[in-house]
Amino acid sequence: MRPWGSKPPTSESDGDRPYVVVKTHDDVAELAGVVLDPARKDLVVVLTSRQDEREPSLDVEDVRAIVGPSASIYFMLTGRLSLDLGERAPDRRGPFNGSMRVWLPGASVKGHPREHPQVFDPTGEYGPRSLRQLAYGLRDAHMIRSMVPEVDPVAAHRSLELIRVTEEAEMAKHDYEERLTLMRKERDEALKTGREAERRLRVTQRDRGAPEVNAQDPEGALMELILQRWLETLSLEDRTQHPLGPYVLGHDFVRSAEGLSNLVRERLAYVCAMIVCNRVETLAALAQSPLPPNPHAHRDHDSPDGKQLAWQCRLTRQDSQTPPAVRYLQLANGTVEFTGMGVYKAPSKPRR
Repeated sequence: MRPWGSKPPTSESDGDRPYVVVKTHDDVAELAGVVLDPARKDLVVVLTSRQDEREPSLDVEDVRAIVGPSASIYFMLTGRLSLDLGERAPDRRGPFNGSMRVWLPGASVKGHPREHPQVFDPTGEYGPRSLRQLAYGLRDAHMIRSMVPEVDPVAAHRSLELIRVTEEAEMAKHDYEERLTLMRKERDEALKTGREAERRLRVTQRDRGAPEVNAQDPEGALMELILQRWLETLSLEDRTQHPLGPYVLGHDFVRSAEGLSNLVRERLAYVCAMIVCNRVETLAALAQSPLPPNPHAHRDHDSPDGKQLAWQCRLTRQDSQTPPAVRYLQLANGTVEFTGMGVYKAPSKPRR
């Protein structure tokens, strides 16, 4: 059996790999000869694969940065070869299942195990924590042997950590910028869609003969607010399924709303928008209940049964025992007429 000496031979089958692949039991025997060679001056590093994997568990370039450029690095699959090396090692402790072992020069059965550090991760992750274990274990081994390492393993590990943190920060920054760009694009598309929907709504209102909305008068300002609440509350898909239908503000509606000092105009506009787009029955916050029929109410001749429908919709408020209600009529032609503000009264419970 020919010993390999302190430098590993090169193999054409390995290509440009920065390590020597141990493929046979003869290779294991020669590797054991290198470990036990009393004339060896350089480190011998042996990496293994995780079970059922075929690559080293640690990045070989990161390991090289810590052990130094002169170290001989070998790799073997976990299995019969790693067990064979363990039997031949001075202390019968060889690497396996992703772990690695570093043998300093002068390895023998009389040496202390810490003189030849082994890196083992019980979780099987073999990431930055394993490299840190390698760096500090190698530093301690050199101190025990009173040897000066070719490179400072701890300083090399800190440099790797700095590079890793910088790369992760750059990746996080790139990901954040991509998500920010996407969010801005979605926002611009939503604004564009909202403006287009508003334009189509105004065209529809004009074609139906609705009067021009003047945002300077109270009725026009409320109609503008109703439109905004509809656009801002519903998604594009929901607005397609629940369009803002035709509606009119009764002559007393705005005046009755302005008479309530504690009423929030945005909340009123939201409720009106949900009524007009027919979303009231699906919203728990809008407690809808029918008003009793009014025998003196004006009859709608367009209605099949000659009667108008009247509903009241509760505006939920925590500061009032009798919160205000929006009263409106559902006309036979589909138009909603807001008639005024009232008081919501919960249905009385039957007496036992």
